[in-house]
Amino acid sequence: MVDQARPEDTTSTDDHVTTWAVENDFVRPQLSGISGRAISLPGAPAFSTVRSASAGPADVNATTPTAPPIPAQRSTAPRSTAQGSDTRTSIATRPAARPAAALESLAGPAPLTEDDTWQRVPVGRLTAATGPGLAVVVILIGAGYLTWRAGTLSGSGVAGFLFYSAEVASYLTIVWTAVMTSRIRPGRVRRPPAPTGTLDVFVTVCGEPVEIVEATLRAALAIDYPHRTYVLNDGRIARRGNWREIDELAARLGLTCFTRTTGARGKAANLNHALARTDSEAIMTLDADHIAVPDLAERVLGYLRNPRVGFVCTEQRFDVGRYDVLNNAEPMLYRAVQPAKDRDGAASSCGNGTLYRRAALTSAGGFSEWNIVEDLHTSYELHSRGWRSVYHPEPVSVGIAPATAAEYAKQRSRWAMDGLRLLLFDNPLRKPGLTGWQRTHYLHTGVGYLVACAQMMFLLGPPMNALAGVRIAAGVSLTDYVLHALPYLVGSMLVVARHTGVRGAHRTIASTLFNAPLYALAFVRVVLAGRPESGATAKTALPRMSLLLLPQALFAAALIATIVVVGLDPDVADLSGLVWAGALLAMIAGPLSALSERSSTVERAQLPIRAAIAVTVLGLATTALLTS
Repeated sequence: MVDQARPEDTTSTDDHVTTWAVENDFVRPQLSGISGRAISLPGAPAFSTVRSASAGPADVNATTPTAPPIPAQRSTAPRSTAQGSDTRTSIATRPAARPAAALESLAGPAPLTEDDTWQRVPVGRLTAATGPGLAVVVILIGAGYLTWRAGTLSGSGVAGFLFYSAEVASYLTIVWTAVMTSRIRPGRVRRPPAPTGTLDVFVTVCGEPVEIVEATLRAALAIDYPHRTYVLNDGRIARRGNWREIDELAARLGLTCFTRTTGARGKAANLNHALARTDSEAIMTLDADHIAVPDLAERVLGYLRNPRVGFVCTEQRFDVGRYDVLNNAEPMLYRAVQPAKDRDGAASSCGNGTLYRRAALTSAGGFSEWNIVEDLHTSYELHSRGWRSVYHPEPVSVGIAPATAAEYAKQRSRWAMDGLRLLLFDNPLRKPGLTGWQRTHYLHTGVGYLVACAQMMFLLGPPMNALAGVRIAAGVSLTDYVLHALPYLVGSMLVVARHTGVRGAHRTIASTLFNAPLYALAFVRVVLAGRPESGATAKTALPRMSLLLLPQALFAAALIATIVVVGLDPDVADLSGLVWAGALLAMIAGPLSALSERSSTVERAQLPIRAAIAVTVLGLATTALLTS
């Protein structure tokens, strides 16, 4: 038990408030009207729906869960905060001892090697060869197409060369991605060893609604392994109005709550503040809106028995509805890119659901505060110090993703600025300590944002041809151009679809086109403004519009104008331009239509939007053919 305290024992200065809440002679205050019943997290799937990595977003049952009841906090009370520190801490009474099994070192009496965490599964030779074989075929088709295109540049002007440059950049990205994904090991899957060691769970909070945070904390407490759960409340320093409610919630649940009053803003600083005041060998980070699965420790903690592993990344799982128009599930990342990085010990953290070895964090000086968010650059620093990472291809929590295009755009802009800052100001080619493959993977991440900017040229193709009279390929019609490009485009989509499925491929390509202007703006902001301020993704009262969506809206308007102009006057351009514009519009209209935070509303709009585009394009094309 912690020492008893009285209200008069509370000390307060301008930058220091420490409150001790105990359950001995002094009764801790309770919030009136709130019982110990379970709280549901709106919109998050139930625990039973968290499946293996092979399950797609459509497999998630979007029913509202019932969070588990609060178990006793199985941990010792942490040491008190020294007077004069910059934190407010609520510490509740807890049992003083851990189970003996949890006291073993993470390296353990039986350290493991890399091979001990892999399991072989039967895979046919044809299945194993399909992916690399398809990639080689697409690379050869693409090389043939670009060779043909090079002969059409004479007389196409500056615009034609710019468009061709975008095609070359995209082709090189496909080649690079094919090389990266060839690192995936067919027939080998991760097998988590038995967990051991001491565990702290950090739940970072920055203004999220109390009911969402409560559901997250209840789930964290229900993790079926001896651990300590901490609330990292940054609401006060971020000037969020509900920070006191979070403090009261933590006290009611009997949890330690760190509430900063001074220091740098941002999630990394919040994590470092708690890191310095805790002592377990392993740390699991959870966002305030993520419901952890009870067997979280069983899934990931055992990997740290390999003394070379510094952190463990997991798949992110969100309640994305049936269509996931914003591609929040990112199947290409979690089913192809991260497994490929895992082969080389280069998997990078995606923030939530990452397990860190305390010794690794200590060697790097804690969580990196250099970038906008902590995950990518912390991974980078740990890898540069010789630590390896593991990617466990299962989620350990289910969370809430951005529901509107405006909030999604803000989130993706922050992520893009993170990757671009690393590429421009801390380039992997100059970073000591990284292996060759680790450098290649980090370069692929940073350069990918730059290459994605070039996708804007494809959105401009039909309008440039139909509205401005620009010839993309000289000496050939637009129809000939499209027919030559079609096999390469279909092959590229099949390469993506092999990892993501057909629907996942469509969403991946659509999000790439939609995000292209965001990445271009992110590049400009990084070059001109340096490091923008960090921020948390909103969970409620989401914005419906944002200036970040203006470029996408202008592209959509240009494509609509192209469809109307070419459809009404086929002499302006080939009808293939009409079909091309319609296909691109259907791609970006989905994400752009996410104006409501109600996913059901957005999903109901998708079929009418696509049907309207298809009927309009086919109707105009048929009319033009009949009247020509």
